[in-house]
Amino acid sequence: MAGGESLEHHLLKLELAQAARAAGFHAEYEVGAPDGSWRADVMATSADGTRRVALEAQLSPITVEDVQARTDRYEAQGITVCWFGVAPRPWIGSTPSLLLDSPQQPGAPWTVRAGIARMTSGDSLYQHWVPVHGVSLTDAITWMVNDRMRPHTPVWVARTVRDENRGGWASEWVGPNLEEWQVWWTAPRYIDADVQQEREFREQAEYAKLVAISPRDAFRERTGIEHLSTLKSLICGHFSNNTMRTLADFSMRFAPEYEDGMAFYGYRWTRGMGKTRDRKPFMVVYPNLRSGQTWVHDVPVAFPASIGDQLPKMEGLWLFDLAEKRIWPAEPPRSVVSAAMESWNLTTTIDAQQQNPGPDADDTTAPEHEPPRQ
Repeated sequence: MAGGESLEHHLLKLELAQAARAAGFHAEYEVGAPDGSWRADVMATSADGTRRVALEAQLSPITVEDVQARTDRYEAQGITVCWFGVAPRPWIGSTPSLLLDSPQQPGAPWTVRAGIARMTSGDSLYQHWVPVHGVSLTDAITWMVNDRMRPHTPVWVARTVRDENRGGWASEWVGPNLEEWQVWWTAPRYIDADVQQEREFREQAEYAKLVAISPRDAFRERTGIEHLSTLKSLICGHFSNNTMRTLADFSMRFAPEYEDGMAFYGYRWTRGMGKTRDRKPFMVVYPNLRSGQTWVHDVPVAFPASIGDQLPKMEGLWLFDLAEKRIWPAEPPRSVVSAAMESWNLTTTIDAQQQNPGPDADDTTAPEHEPPRQ
């Protein structure tokens, strides 16, 4: 403190060291690099020495460029770093950092005001970032040094930690000198979700461009079906046998109401009107699960058999396999014969058990009369 260190800075360093030790790490003050390129306020080191985390209590003014340069020097030597501040300065959020609330009363814990976020969960197509509230400084450092949360720069278009009630940036994350963050701390699974959403978003954007140019080429690329005539022959051939139509009475086309699905229509000859197309397709083939769930299923839909285990249970769902040259309903309706056979098999199994009881059978619990056959 004789060198100009404030009491608040000194107390925060003590708190950082105590939290690191509580997490099972060794903590030392004022640890410097052999070449003098950095000096950590607190250096937390794992018991086996393989992981080091620099904890920097930054309460005095500093430029964004200086914080970034010092962060780069830590990272170049494989050291994770986190900067801790108590006011919304411009450097907060430019590098791995946490904004803290200092205790209002002696002995009260330090708490994290901003810097830890998670992704929402729910039925929405895409997730977005929201703040994590009520985290103590001790818990935050425990998660940090044990790699349960990591610094992450969002890659998807959602780069805002939103207030779920009023929208926009969470109020506690910004201030007069801080408008937004570029990096925040989060759990590894949220990092994976963010990367996956970015990948899916780019794929959707590229696919939309291809659809605008050529819907057929886009469908062919999405499904991996090189010759769409093979798909048409399979589907139309199946329904031709069922409806007594020839292949010439069917066509496949894209209809806006079915998004990127390939709709298969039937034609019929009407006296006085010539050849007319059915108002609804008899089937729509979708390239993947997501595209087929964005509209109300008012016609039968078909998916490649390769994703059959991902599909929900619903009526009018079909699977097709071009290699095996067959198409079939995912849940075929039960016939009277199949129901009767199931009942017969169940009854005969019970009868067999009663006629040949096993070594653990209890005769006193056996029914007095044979159950009637179904």
